[in-house]
Amino acid sequence: MIYKKDTKWMLWIVMLNLILGCKKDPFFDKHTPIANNPTPYVLALPASFPPMNIPLTNPLTVEGIALGKRLFYDPLLSSNNKQACASCHQQNTSFIDSNKRFSLGATGALGARNSMPLFNLGYASAWFWDGRAKTLEEQVFHPITSQNEMNQDIGLLVNELKANGNYVSLYNAAFGQGEITFDKTAKAIAQFMRTIIAYPAKSFDTSKINNTLNASERRGLLVFLDEKKGDCFHCHELGNFMTNYKFTNNGLNANAINDPGLYAVTRNPEDLGKFKTPSLINLKYTAPYMHDGRFKTLREVIDFYDNGFKFHPQTNYYLDANLKKHFNISTNKPDPREWTEQDKEDIINFLEALTDKSINTNPAFSK
Repeated sequence: MIYKKDTKWMLWIVMLNLILGCKKDPFFDKHTPIANNPTPYVLALPASFPPMNIPLTNPLTVEGIALGKRLFYDPLLSSNNKQACASCHQQNTSFIDSNKRFSLGATGALGARNSMPLFNLGYASAWFWDGRAKTLEEQVFHPITSQNEMNQDIGLLVNELKANGNYVSLYNAAFGQGEITFDKTAKAIAQFMRTIIAYPAKSFDTSKINNTLNASERRGLLVFLDEKKGDCFHCHELGNFMTNYKFTNNGLNANAINDPGLYAVTRNPEDLGKFKTPSLINLKYTAPYMHDGRFKTLREVIDFYDNGFKFHPQTNYYLDANLKKHFNISTNKPDPREWTEQDKEDIINFLEALTDKSINTNPAFSK
């Protein structure tokens, strides 16, 4: 409880923080004041979802989310003022760059990673395919400043935002009176992205008479769970998120050092060739697949896990154990799994049933 006699001292503290804040790093200030009592936002989650771990330094507010959404769609964030976050993360395809292996940046440079869908991000513990961002707020920083993406100078961006009267009002509403900083910008965009929730509505319980999966999808679920066939559930945990949010070497390259993934961040040899395990939700809308977008169809993905993944004891030692058990060292290729053409068709039908079409049209996420 705050008593009236303390109010004067608290106002002085807030003023002092604002003054000192001008001398701090304009990129990230974990103590950005929120002095105007913005409206708390209650995040609606499916009943089966666990609580989201929202940082105390960036609580969800109605005003912060509104600012974040506007920034997400504003090309002002790029050096050429023509490219927004939404340019490479389009809502109608679950926030990916539709049908593109790599995206073009503001300078015309081609990126090196396939754009990831933006839903359920608040449940991850590291971001990007290689895990280089440890917070969602930090994740916002990278694409805006990357030369291959939005190529924006943070100082210039902040000055452009300060010159916009509408943004001054929006920032003050979200974070209280004070200077516009990139820290506040990143926090607002992160708030908006945490609200994008996707959930596969179909039931996974094959024992139910009124199961929401059709006959082929039910068979596909059994293939998904069968360790001699699909064997998918270790990394793509069945349930709310269809991922374990971990990093895995899935044998895309025989020599993982050529595309090191998480190892480039941690320098831990055990992380060589590991990339983030993506969610299987809305695969129907998010082609192409893998971190480098090499597969155009789900059938190509299924065939890869059947007979295409690579393993070499010296150069790809840390292949995931659940794949390694399907690899024959003597023949230097995967052993064919015990699935039929019908099994493959069924598992694809099951994967395409893991959809939440609502996020593709929900006005709360729209420009």
